[in-house]
Amino acid sequence: MIDLPTAALIAKMAADAVTAFDKIFRGFVEVAKKELPPQRRVPEPVFLYTNRPDRMAIVAENLHTGATFQAVTYEELRQRLNDNDRGYIETLSQAMENYQRQWNSAYQQKSMASGMDIGRLEAQLQYLAQQIAEALLRLLEFVSKMGLRLDDHYMAARQVAKDFLAKTQ
Repeated sequence: MIDLPTAALIAKMAADAVTAFDKIFRGFVEVAKKELPPQRRVPEPVFLYTNRPDRMAIVAENLHTGATFQAVTYEELRQRLNDNDRGYIETLSQAMENYQRQWNSAYQQKSMASGMDIGRLEAQLQYLAQQIAEALLRLLEFVSKMGLRLDDHYMAARQVAKDFLAKTQ
């Protein structure tokens, strides 16, 4: 069992990690699906995970209306998580934020590239997509451990990541 400040920190890091993935989601799916047979459409996210210290909870809020889909309180996190979980989510959160920066940089460079540089940057995005897929699977598993339900968007993203890794490894 963890204390409330640690639960609050874990909620923030988990929300930050999911947000980092959501910012590069479309590009990730675009690269990953090139390696996969045609599949059903991956829906856009319906909600956003937000750390809400004012409510002492991590909250899944509808992106359009702001309505709460689900809330998991820091007290619930205290009961579900242990001391090792803080370091684990901290590592995942930092990794997702690093991948987001690298992805944005490579994607921007590709838009200005020509010739063989395009192929090099496509290979870099492919490699990053593989790294992101591995981190995403761990992140979504952790979010589920926290007690948050995954909507269709995250379930589909998880399946794309699993299929992509199976194809590329």
